[in-house]
Amino acid sequence: MRSHDETSDGNGHMTIRIGFVGCRGTDSFDLGESLRPLIPVGCDLVLMTIPEALEMVEAGCLTLVIVALDSGCWRDSVTMMTDLHAVGQRCGAVVFGLVPRDDPAALVRAFDLGVADVAAMPICTHEVRARLAARVRRRMVAAARAAEMRAAWRLAVIDPLTGLFNRQHLETILPAAIDSARAGDRPLAVLMVDLDSLKPFNDRWGHAAGDRMLRNVADALTANLRASDTVARLGGDEMAVVMPDTDIETARRIAARLVTVVAALKLGKDNVAITISVGMTTLVEATDDAETLLLRADTALYHAKQNGRNRVAEAA
Repeated sequence: MRSHDETSDGNGHMTIRIGFVGCRGTDSFDLGESLRPLIPVGCDLVLMTIPEALEMVEAGCLTLVIVALDSGCWRDSVTMMTDLHAVGQRCGAVVFGLVPRDDPAALVRAFDLGVADVAAMPICTHEVRARLAARVRRRMVAAARAAEMRAAWRLAVIDPLTGLFNRQHLETILPAAIDSARAGDRPLAVLMVDLDSLKPFNDRWGHAAGDRMLRNVADALTANLRASDTVARLGGDEMAVVMPDTDIETARRIAARLVTVVAALKLGKDNVAITISVGMTTLVEATDDAETLLLRADTALYHAKQNGRNRVAEAA
């Protein structure tokens, strides 16, 4: 996901937003304007006051903040650099300092406060241009690496057809959920979900329509569960749901709601419908592990199928 400080111009070109703030507030804007020709291509410079800068960094709207200690009494304003650096560390922005050339104490103080880089004032255009370009390049490289890592992670744990997690991720998340539930003495529920009569549906309407229906069901399940719940496709038309902090009564209500929601789905101009069956279980025994929970939920799913489908069955 792209952060707020990175926008696209519609042609795939990324724009990085850079903020400028000076010790003298709006009176520093002339200095900020003089920096505009030195900003790297693909970057947008925004002049702002200290409160505005803090708000935008907090909101994730800035990649880099240029802070100018452009007052003779800069020591009285150095807190702004401290505050911006602290917020930037939390929100992914970095601080670039402009310090008086004839005051070594300002340079030392800036680095003490954790700025990423500094340049001296009066500014040397070549120095500032080069330092800002280097800082932006680092940001671009970091963003590219992060995108590659996200893509690799998705390939490893996401089912490409439905967008749900895959079996491999379930095999990681379910044991962790069991351990967490036991450690906090909290409930845990597991559902096994299977589409009813998908093969006849595919035979009549085609596998492409079946894939669309499967995606629609996956979306409906996700939309009606919490962000803390995990929905994974096990293969074919079978899915598992892991629900932390969910007792048996709550699990019953949720499972019944999922059956109702899916039964209301329609596909295409013919309003074709499909239903699901759900098997459910909860963590009850000290010896329960991931394999045991999934087996119990799967057995309950079998009973739901045997008893007419489009319903919920609980593990004995």
